[in-house]
Amino acid sequence: MVAEKKVDFGSLSLLGISKLAEGLEDVIYLNVGEPDFDTPRHIAIAAERALKEGHTHYTEDKGIPALRRAIAEKENMKAKADICEEQVLVTPGATGALFAACMSLIDSGDEVIIQAPSYPGHIRAVTVAGGKPVPVSLEEDHDFMMSLDELNEKVTSRTKVIIVSSPTNPTGTVFERDVLKAIVEIAADNELFIVSDEVYENFVYDDAEFVSVSEFPGMRHRTVLVNSFSKTYAMTGWRIGYAIAPKEVTNRMAEFSCASSLCVNSIAQYGALAALQGPQKCVDAMLTEYDERRRFVVKELNKIPRVRFVEPNGAFYVFPNVEELEMNSLELVKYLVREAKVLLSPGYPFFGSKGKFHVRLSYTAPLNALKIAMGRINSALRELEGT
Repeated sequence: MVAEKKVDFGSLSLLGISKLAEGLEDVIYLNVGEPDFDTPRHIAIAAERALKEGHTHYTEDKGIPALRRAIAEKENMKAKADICEEQVLVTPGATGALFAACMSLIDSGDEVIIQAPSYPGHIRAVTVAGGKPVPVSLEEDHDFMMSLDELNEKVTSRTKVIIVSSPTNPTGTVFERDVLKAIVEIAADNELFIVSDEVYENFVYDDAEFVSVSEFPGMRHRTVLVNSFSKTYAMTGWRIGYAIAPKEVTNRMAEFSCASSLCVNSIAQYGALAALQGPQKCVDAMLTEYDERRRFVVKELNKIPRVRFVEPNGAFYVFPNVEELEMNSLELVKYLVREAKVLLSPGYPFFGSKGKFHVRLSYTAPLNALKIAMGRINSALRELEGT
């Protein structure tokens, strides 16, 4: 009998998890947080027009002026701020904005507070910049809200930045205004920057309220806002996002962004401009569909014995705790892809060793596929229990 190869959990990537389904047929993939919708047609038409009109050359390194103005106008309406075009940097996705922010704000050895669990890209950006990620717990017993006492304890003289993400990936939590206010006060008291990842700003449900860090008094001068067109407009493959920061920080970020990519794809920029300036009913329609999927998944998870979870009120993920199944999350993911033909994500990439007993389920698949998947999961887990 050949011994099972050990897995390096620290290097287990979200996309690499798909390899667990290699050679299997009829697998339903609930492991990747990618919208299943097509990019809205008016955005695609704008990109086609840009191509025909010859907008195929290098753009300004910060992005085309019209797009940067549109982004500034959008964010001004959201936060009732006075953001100007010079503060906006167009980037290759939110990932490009995160990397540019970390490279600009962090020196070797600086400590950066990150949420635990958190999006793995936050950790990568910090470590590549030479920083030290310092995790602060999102407390499962308190609906995955950040532990403010732990945050206070973790801030040291070496702390430079706090990365905040709400709604969060992987938990689907939307931070309450009072929680964000407390985080902002800790940042101000210790003269720290906040990098605010607002990629899921439009994905909030029920009575949840999205609140931007930049709305709080005094934070515009110590906030780097990171956002993307990928989720809101189903444009993941277009690779376009943006950052907003104080002018001197934006200029520094632009140097790093230019060094790595020179400029963002010109055609994608014209598509993004159409996304902001065009009709927004497509966004509302997607949100309605995600909410229906969310409600269904929550209902089905409640039927599964020995699996507990915090009901998500944002993004499009749920992060169940499977500890009572007496199987770690990677073992469970392997079991489900083999026996149920459903692929989830183990908790390790988001939580390190603390993710041992969590899995992430992304409800970005069509409702019909989710119905099949949840039925398969329920049957496979009951078979595991012998019931």
